[in-house]
Amino acid sequence: MDLLVATLCDNAEEIQGKLNVIGAFDAIIGQSFPAKFSFALALRFYFTPKDRGAHSFSIMLLDETENQNAKPPQEAEITVNMPPDAIGFSTQNMITPLNGTVQKAGIYHFVVRIDGKVAARVPLRVVQQESMPNVPSIDEIPQLTWFSKRNFFQSDP
Repeated sequence: MDLLVATLCDNAEEIQGKLNVIGAFDAIIGQSFPAKFSFALALRFYFTPKDRGAHSFSIMLLDETENQNAKPPQEAEITVNMPPDAIGFSTQNMITPLNGTVQKAGIYHFVVRIDGKVAARVPLRVVQQESMPNVPSIDEIPQLTWFSKRNFFQSDP
């Protein structure tokens, strides 16, 4: 069994066996900490007949010191039902919602394990949002209007 795809994303869906990933990313911004997150982990597995049977599967969030996040790992069992005499391979998509909290800015990894072995380490950079004291308020920004004959924007007086 191999893991072909492992990515964080805004959303993912499977249509007719195809994995459609929308908004793949590796960084988020936290305004304050602890910060909550909610996104998806899109996975695509590759199986052959020798993978037949039950396999343990887990996803765990680790911080940059390899400490486990407060939330316990997500654990499941995957059963591969390929006939032992089948020729070729099979693929399976898995879209896992991830919701949780990070305590501070830094580098994190979602560690995907199959049968206790690390199959992927999906990185996540969590950045502290900087305050921007010299940014004008929305009321101080000139409104833009469109001039169709000239094809450019111009500020209103």
